[in-house]
Amino acid sequence: MSQIDFTKTLSAGFGAYNRTVGQWWVDQTRNKAHVAAYTNIASHVVRCAKKDRGLIIDYGCGTGLIMKRLVDALPGWTFLGIDGSKVMLRDAEIWARAKRKQRPAAIEFRCATLPDFSAPAEKADMIVFTFPNIVSVASGRCPFQKLFPNDRDLARLLAKKQEKGKKAEELFDQLFMSRVVSRNLRLLLRKGGLCVRVDYCQGDRHELGGFDQLSTLFEEGSLNTKQAHLRPHKFFKLLSSQYYESAVILDVYEQTKDKDFLEGGYLVSLLQAV
Repeated sequence: MSQIDFTKTLSAGFGAYNRTVGQWWVDQTRNKAHVAAYTNIASHVVRCAKKDRGLIIDYGCGTGLIMKRLVDALPGWTFLGIDGSKVMLRDAEIWARAKRKQRPAAIEFRCATLPDFSAPAEKADMIVFTFPNIVSVASGRCPFQKLFPNDRDLARLLAKKQEKGKKAEELFDQLFMSRVVSRNLRLLLRKGGLCVRVDYCQGDRHELGGFDQLSTLFEEGSLNTKQAHLRPHKFFKLLSSQYYESAVILDVYEQTKDKDFLEGGYLVSLLQAV
């Protein structure tokens, strides 16, 4: 069990992923539960790759262990891994050097603080986003609130319906920044492109409570039903989802110490850019 105070450590921003939190995550990726999950997720991606070639972006790729499986299964595809942690990208480069010698299509990595709207849109055919660990601080959220005012107002509306006081503000931050990340994913995809998104979860979609179902749709960008006087912009269409029980849910428990996350797993959702 990790001895890191995640609340205190991450309050300073994403730089923690270049130090203790980054090493914690590298260690997590090597355990039995994560290895099994990455193999399963990679199989989902391979089944979705109908063409012989294209561009796949691994958003928040970490050490690139899903990419490592995909580059062998999809030799004609170009891969780009994006992450904000130099520590994890350094690990990714180690295995990528050997793989590059065996295939014609490129394997590249880019270090960027996510979400990142400064880079040009890549127009990828597919994007993979697994086990979100995007960190934000108040100063970093402000520009996005000005950029996406409708998302800001919707996130605040949903948060106030569910929680009060400080908890409502914390929920707002979560809803809004998750939505911003989804917009960043959409920016990187061509129209009709696919997003394989993997979220920590405690059950299948239909098993979630009403608010959890609504907030999931809002965060991923697939919600199109009007909320009070506000209508969300739908930029993803949900094609399918599948739940798997897994000890990867303990990632959340270690970070939050919330005993509700001693059980659960992950949800693999297939979204199409509209």
